[in-house]
Amino acid sequence: MLSLHCRLLDGYHDEFDAIVTSFDDASFLDSFLALKKHTQAHFAHEEALMKQYNFQGWHEHYEDHQKILAELSYFYEMAENGRQLFAKNYIKNGIKERFDLHIRNLDSQLALFLNMQGVE
Repeated sequence: MLSLHCRLLDGYHDEFDAIVTSFDDASFLDSFLALKKHTQAHFAHEEALMKQYNFQGWHEHYEDHQKILAELSYFYEMAENGRQLFAKNYIKNGIKERFDLHIRNLDSQLALFLNMQGVE
């Protein structure tokens, strides 16, 4: 995963990557739930920091968080309702690309800002 040279954000991204990499068919729903919970906590912490330091790009960043969380919820509910094929495809072929786009477009700006604020 792309390093932003911000220990906090890179740590969250490494944890995300480890969870996605650890998915297997036997514990798919458990892994998916762990990914959802991790992502919710990750985003909530980022949003708290953006508010605390008055990050100007907060609204756009927050909106993208909401879209990602909605996607995760949508595919998790599909899996929960017995339609795991679509959810597995999302995890296998979509989620990493979606997060990579978020990291490159939004988290990269936040990482620069947080580094300037002295947040590690």
